[in-house]
Amino acid sequence: MKPVETMVVIGLLLLGLVFAALSQAATPVETGPFVETRNVVGGRYVAVMPEGVSANASMPVLFYYHGYGQSAETVKNNKSLMDLASDRGILLVIPDGLNRSWSNIGAPSEKRDEIQFTQNVLHDVQANWNVDRERTWATGFSQGGSMAWDVACYMGQEFSAFFPIAGSFWRPHPVTCEDPVNIRHIHGLSDRVVPMKGRAIGARWHQGDVRQGVAIWEGVNGCEALPTELSLEDMSCKIWKQCNSGKSLELCLHKGGHNVKTEWIARGIDWAESL
Repeated sequence: MKPVETMVVIGLLLLGLVFAALSQAATPVETGPFVETRNVVGGRYVAVMPEGVSANASMPVLFYYHGYGQSAETVKNNKSLMDLASDRGILLVIPDGLNRSWSNIGAPSEKRDEIQFTQNVLHDVQANWNVDRERTWATGFSQGGSMAWDVACYMGQEFSAFFPIAGSFWRPHPVTCEDPVNIRHIHGLSDRVVPMKGRAIGARWHQGDVRQGVAIWEGVNGCEALPTELSLEDMSCKIWKQCNSGKSLELCLHKGGHNVKTEWIARGIDWAESL
């Protein structure tokens, strides 16, 4: 090979090495959106990591319990909810009910200890992501809302706030709950699926009374003063501010039926962030 040709080859080789080094240096840290289905003892859950967030970044966590007849896959396909979680930088955790239902306390299904299952999911989440334990929240719709109430009652110390929608305790109501919690409940006055006073499901089961459930939280949270009443856009809220525990309790009612809006979940997040 002639000297000039040799110099050209060497130059090309060096240029290739430079480009390779630059390419390696520019490799980005893995970011979302990242969806993973994980198995734990008792079942599985879906985790959705927010877009553009480093895998090792500290993130707030939102547990979302789906309604009866739905699944974690159903929730994962809810684009507005996915966009909300991603835009807020939230790790969305979607526990999966067995056979599209939940074995919440008092409900017809008794296939799983849902409190233990939730503990298993939470511990797995904490072991695999860098989560902000001061911003670990739970919500849910319909029977999933009842799940959020049960979790608040029996392992509330593991979460910083709850904002369930259209589902509360089932009968028999608990006499009390383990710890005071921050809880904000939304319900429709015209809800016929889960009425404010609950309804019978078959001959043996009965949904709970929302106001009686709130009264239980008044006692647990030490809310002795009368609530403040406030109109907020499409709903009216009763807000207990002077609770001895320092926790917040709210009941927000709208005129509609059995439904959930992503906007309401967004307000719940805003409320939880303000605590």
